[in-house]
Amino acid sequence: MKKILLLGSTGTIGIQALQIIEKEPQNFKLVGISGHQNTKLLGEQYKKYNPSYVAITDETKVAELEKSIPKNKIISGKNAIIDLIEAVEVDLVCIAIVGLAALLPTMKAIELGRDLAIASKEVLVAAGHIVMKEIKRKKSKLYPIDSEHAAVMMCLQGLKTKDVQEIVLTASGGPFWNRSDLSTVTIKEALKHPNWTMGNKITIDSATMVNKGLEVIEAHWLFGTPYEKIKVMIHPQSIVHGMVKCVNGAVISQMSLPDMKMPIHFALHGGKVKAYQSQYFDMTQKSLEFYNPDMKKFRGLSLAYEVGKKGHSLPTVFNSANEEAVSMFLSERIKYNQIIDMIDYALDNHAMCKNPSIEDIIRIDKDVRAIINEKYSR
Repeated sequence: MKKILLLGSTGTIGIQALQIIEKEPQNFKLVGISGHQNTKLLGEQYKKYNPSYVAITDETKVAELEKSIPKNKIISGKNAIIDLIEAVEVDLVCIAIVGLAALLPTMKAIELGRDLAIASKEVLVAAGHIVMKEIKRKKSKLYPIDSEHAAVMMCLQGLKTKDVQEIVLTASGGPFWNRSDLSTVTIKEALKHPNWTMGNKITIDSATMVNKGLEVIEAHWLFGTPYEKIKVMIHPQSIVHGMVKCVNGAVISQMSLPDMKMPIHFALHGGKVKAYQSQYFDMTQKSLEFYNPDMKKFRGLSLAYEVGKKGHSLPTVFNSANEEAVSMFLSERIKYNQIIDMIDYALDNHAMCKNPSIEDIIRIDKDVRAIINEKYSR
C-alpha cells in the first residue's frame, strides 16, 4: 500500500486526487493534507479521510480549524507545509499547490528522497535546471499531473530517445482560439472553458494559451527534449492529449475524453496504467480537428518558446509576471489583453541572472511582482 501526502487538498486537483484515493483503499493510504485557508473543507476532509496531520499556512485561520480538528493534528504557520513534509514518512508526495508557492515544498520532498506527483508546472518552469538535477541525484521519481505530459509519457513507453522525431502537445485553444477580437473579453467569458473544469488561474492561462507555453517548458525538462522538437497543435475537441512522432514516420497518440482524474490516477500509480473507471471514447461519435496555433494572436505561447530557449532566469520572470497579471485580471485591476503586456514589461525590465539558485528564483519572483504592481498602481 502506497502512503500519500497530498499538498493542496482543497483545490481542484487535490479534491479529485482524494476521490481517487478514497476509491482505492487497497492501494493508497492518505497520511497528510494541506491547505491555505479553507478551514471548512479541510475539516470535512479530515473527518472523511482521517489523515495523521493537517497543515494550514494561514495562521489567522488556526483557531477556526481547531473547532473541527484536534490541536495535536494541526501544523500551522508560514513553514507549515515544510514541517508537514518532514513530519511524515510517505512513498509519494502529491503536489497540487497553485503556482510557484510549490517550489520550496517540492525541493524539501526531493531532499528527503520522496517520489513526486506534481501538478504545479510552474516549479519546472522556474527551476527545472535544479529540480531535475536533484531528482536524478536523489534517485527520486517525478510524475506530472497533466493530461498532455501524461499522454506523452504513455506514448514514449518502449521508445528510445533516438526513435523520437518530436513530441506534440495538444491544446483546446480555450474559449478564444477562433475569436478574432479579444479587446472586450470579460472575466466571465475567459473562465468559460469549453472542455475542462479547472481552477480559475489555469483556466485564464488556457484562454491566453500561456498555460500551453508553460507546458512546453515543462516538457523540455521532463523529457529532455529540445524546444525545436516540441510542437503545439490546437485540437478543439480535447480528445487527443499528446502525440509522439517517430523517425520512421509513425505517429503515436493517446486519446481519451477530457478527465483530469486519468492523469492524476496515472501519477499516483507511479506512471503505470492501472484499471480506472473512466468513460471510454467512442471514435464514431466525434470528428477530430487539428490546427496550428496563431502565434501572433497568442503571444504568450510564442514568448514561452523565447524565454525557454534563452533559459536562465527568464522563465521565472515569465511565470511570475503571468501569475501576478492573472491575479490582477481576476480582481478587475487590468483588462484581459493587458496580461501579456505585463509579461512583456517584466521581461523588458529584467537583467538576466544566469543559472539562478532557489534563493535567486524566490528573489526574482518577488521583484517581478513588485515591478508590475508599481507600474499598474500608478
